[in-house]
Amino acid sequence: MSASPISPEDISPEVKQGALAGLLGMMGMAVKIILTDEKLTVGKVLTRLFVAMVVAVLSGYALDEYVANKKMLWALNGLSGYMALEVTAWAEGVVKARLSGELNKVQKSAGLKPAKSKPRGAKPKARR
Repeated sequence: MSASPISPEDISPEVKQGALAGLLGMMGMAVKIILTDEKLTVGKVLTRLFVAMVVAVLSGYALDEYVANKKMLWALNGLSGYMALEVTAWAEGVVKARLSGELNKVQKSAGLKPAKSKPRGAKPKARR
């Protein structure tokens, strides 16, 4: 008994979009690797390509609803792959800040308005 080959119609559009986004992200990171003067080992190159693929796939899914033009979405996927290390460092910093309770400092340094926190159980004051 032989398995039937997979036809392109059997692959869902989400998987196709993710594969294309990952490829474009890896291409963006490949450009960054080529342009750098830093000495990289094979492991670092593969790690950076993998991180770029993951960031591009996630940003591709996140931006899909907001960017109607597919060519612009592809360009943003490539750009997110190029900037994957910076995006990952930013996300890591935000998660660490949230875990340590210093989110307001991060928002202030980014130029965002810090969220005001209310003490739990506090009732709003009635205006007179």
